[in-house]
Amino acid sequence: MSEEIKKVSASEPTPPARKPLQFSDLWKGFMKFWWFAVVMAVLCGAFAFVKSYYLYRPQYQVTATFTVNTQTLSLTGEGIPSYSYYYDNATASNLADTFPYIITSNILTDAICEDLGVRSVPARVTANVVKSTNMFTMKAVGSDPQTTYDVLISAMKNYPSVAKYLVGNVELTMITEPQVPTEPVNKFSYTSVLKGLGVGLLVGAAWIFVYAFFRKTVKTKKDIRDELKLDTVGMLPEVTFKRYRKQKIDRSVLVRNERIGKGFLESVRVFRNSFENLLKQNEKVILTTSTAPGEGKTTVIVNLAISLADLKKKVLLIDADMRNPSVAKALNLDPEQLTPEREEKYYAVYSLEEYGLSFLKLSGEETLYWKIMNVEFLKELFGSLRDEYDYILVDTPPCGLVSDTLLIAEAADALLYVVLQDTVRVNKILSGIDSLTHTNVRVMGAVLNGAQSGFAGYGENYGYGYGRYGHYKSYSRYGYGYGYGYGYGYGYGYGESGSEKKKKTRHKEHRPKKKTEFPTIK
Repeated sequence: MSEEIKKVSASEPTPPARKPLQFSDLWKGFMKFWWFAVVMAVLCGAFAFVKSYYLYRPQYQVTATFTVNTQTLSLTGEGIPSYSYYYDNATASNLADTFPYIITSNILTDAICEDLGVRSVPARVTANVVKSTNMFTMKAVGSDPQTTYDVLISAMKNYPSVAKYLVGNVELTMITEPQVPTEPVNKFSYTSVLKGLGVGLLVGAAWIFVYAFFRKTVKTKKDIRDELKLDTVGMLPEVTFKRYRKQKIDRSVLVRNERIGKGFLESVRVFRNSFENLLKQNEKVILTTSTAPGEGKTTVIVNLAISLADLKKKVLLIDADMRNPSVAKALNLDPEQLTPEREEKYYAVYSLEEYGLSFLKLSGEETLYWKIMNVEFLKELFGSLRDEYDYILVDTPPCGLVSDTLLIAEAADALLYVVLQDTVRVNKILSGIDSLTHTNVRVMGAVLNGAQSGFAGYGENYGYGYGRYGHYKSYSRYGYGYGYGYGYGYGYGYGESGSEKKKKTRHKEHRPKKKTEFPTIK
């Protein structure tokens, strides 16, 4: 029986070990939440300052140093008693033991209160003795300098009358006279504020560490293989441009953009070749999707379409993202200024001679949405186009937002899943892929987009910078803005941010006014 149990346990897969925390994750966490650490430091520092300021009470200290001698009785030669004060080690030891108790006794406290005419002693009185001597230092600490001084004077005046019950008559010989203090001994210090700032920074650092520790995103091809269980069809590097102070430039992330360097062109070429090799026979309708907006699925499929068209392939590019069409924006096109080659009730086909491909735009009328987003209609549409084109590439909405992609996938042959490096958490990506596995589409693999290297990179040789003829650098993260949440009975609340609007406006401003001869990929 035990052997059977061992066999069963041995066959069970062991959970994968957690990856060690990487510096790149900490750097990403710092870049994302540095403001949180600053805010926490300011808040904790301000709290410490307010607390110290309102709890601060100035304390004044009065001290006096004196010796204590005890009285003794002796007889003169004529037999006349004589009183004198003396000091020896035994007396000093006795005084050292009894002096603190006398200072804090109720008898002395009552005497001070009666002397000052108060109900309680308004200052704290303590005493220290120098070992093996009769020298004592008496201290009084209080909030008022004059009152504290009066308390010490009263304590010294009433001490002999209280001490005689324990050690006999005593005499105080002053060594250091007490003075009325002019400055508090506990000056207000900003040390607590600095401690508060430090605590705030530690809280912020702890938050960044926890974020980095539990942050699980796709960073490399190995992550795609191990975490997503997919093949890597291609990797496109992050593209950077530099701003020109006076001249407007084209910032579109396209292989036809003259300012895109050879590194990006080579990445697209490798991606195209891998794509063609992974396609099975009779697979023509291929769609792209992603988990979240802004991962660059439109950029990926547009560049793939142009690259295939450069091989003299007949390519049809379909923008099936009816909620937020972005293919025309990526190609720097205005469909209203184009003349359709063929126009139907539900769609229009445009011939883009500049790019060597065709572009199909679905109708944007809300009343036709449910007719178009129908599996039977899509199958019929794709079926009627198969014989005309070598490749039909379909840009779809993010599958993590709307169900449109699942409907389109039922009528498609294969799918490319775009993953923006180090952006979306693995569990969300897996959820999106899992939803697609319930359709008839074959997931060819993933495309790692926006790959970068360097200080915050992940140790692989990719990531390029382009357009190095300016003074200020700007970055393109492949997003064209998403406005899911309008019409068609859906409301997902993905509005367009101000930065996205600026980006879109900038793309319009930088469109080339003159046609140029673009390079091709072969």
